[in-house]
Amino acid sequence: MCAAPISAADAWTGADTEWERLQMAAAEAFAANDLDGAAAHSAAALRTARASFEADDPRLATSLANYAAALRQKGEPVPAMLWEEALGIWDRTAAWLARQRLAPRASSSIFHLRLETRHAGAYDANLRRRAAALADEARVATAALAAGARAGGPDRAAFQAFRSARRDALRKVLAAAHLLVAPAPARDARPRPAQDGS
Repeated sequence: MCAAPISAADAWTGADTEWERLQMAAAEAFAANDLDGAAAHSAAALRTARASFEADDPRLATSLANYAAALRQKGEPVPAMLWEEALGIWDRTAAWLARQRLAPRASSSIFHLRLETRHAGAYDANLRRRAAALADEARVATAALAAGARAGGPDRAAFQAFRSARRDALRKVLAAAHLLVAPAPARDARPRPAQDGS
């Protein structure tokens, strides 16, 4: 069985790897409360995204939001256009996804391969639904950040999980969604009553 040829748009580039490295460094800096480091790595990731990715690539939206969040955490002024551009890109992610080739996962069993043969396009549709759902969640998180929610570090378990994913368009969406500095969860400031027996 022959796989479809990989186009230049599908190929994984050095810029893709560099962007992930910079965003992971920014995430680690956020987690360590190193706001200068978070801002520097976020700025470098944004430069990489602007120079190398399409204008509607979700990783550009993550770069804009993370840089804006880093500036705000440092107490620096944040141009509203950073948030507006990030939200606009998330709104156009469906068009970006439609142009991407989402390859079937190599770990598919014979059962799943037969199922895909009988129901052509079902796996592709499912992968696209998953990618669209991740993009929608990231857009909501970006809107919360833009509205003033305090940035938190990305979920380390989630972004470690995407690192084992195939280097393709789905991984690009996974990285964009999981490397976004998600709003910190609201903490209930009221003391909780002690449990009996504690």
